Amino acid sequence: MNVECDHKADALSIALQSKKERVWKSREVEPGVVLDLNRKHQIIGIEILDASRRFKPADIFEFSVKHLVDTVPA
Repeated sequence: MNVECDHKADALSIALQSKKERVWKSREVEPGVVLDLNRKHQIIGIEILDASRRFKPADIFEFSVKHLVDTVPA
């Protein structure tokens, strides 16, 4: 999983798979929240627009760091 924050676009992108998989279709599930799907209709990414309005920067950082700690083998 990879989390990227584009401050200029005010967007948060979450890639759910480590390998780069091609997006087959995108679906807006609510205003400003887009799910990227592969051909098997599996969610492979999430894009959240107006991220600064939805999240505090500390929340995004905490999510990113927690994920990093959870994925590092003991």
